[in-house]
Amino acid sequence: MSIGSRLAECPRTILICQALGFCIFVAAFFLPAVRDSGSSTDLAPFEGWECAKIALTATVRLDTYESSGFLAAMSGWINPFVLLYIGLSLAPKFARLRRFLAMAILVCMVATWIFFAIDKMIPMIGHVLWIVGALMILVAEVAGRKPETLHS
Repeated sequence: MSIGSRLAECPRTILICQALGFCIFVAAFFLPAVRDSGSSTDLAPFEGWECAKIALTATVRLDTYESSGFLAAMSGWINPFVLLYIGLSLAPKFARLRRFLAMAILVCMVATWIFFAIDKMIPMIGHVLWIVGALMILVAEVAGRKPETLHS
């Protein structure tokens, strides 16, 4: 029996996993998230909330879309997408939209890692926990919901 099918049998387990994931996701904003590999170790890394602020403000700057900053801007959309996903989880009729958001979040995660590689950024514990928390929130999409909620 796969982990997904085990989780699907127990909705309470999914809910606990999502709640724990949300706590981890929020805590990650206050931890060192990334640092520039070219900088000396004397410089402080960016905390998660700083990364979120920079990425979201990059979304409205036109020059962002002419550089790898576009990938950083995509990472900034993970946070509102996760919050929207959580809100939509309250109503079964939004199953398709939740699935779409889950895929968008995963695409944005990949964009973040591509940005890190291009701009030579080093992810730190805050980034790792941010990703883990988001994935734990999305566990219901991986595990599958009960059939009646998918077709509502």
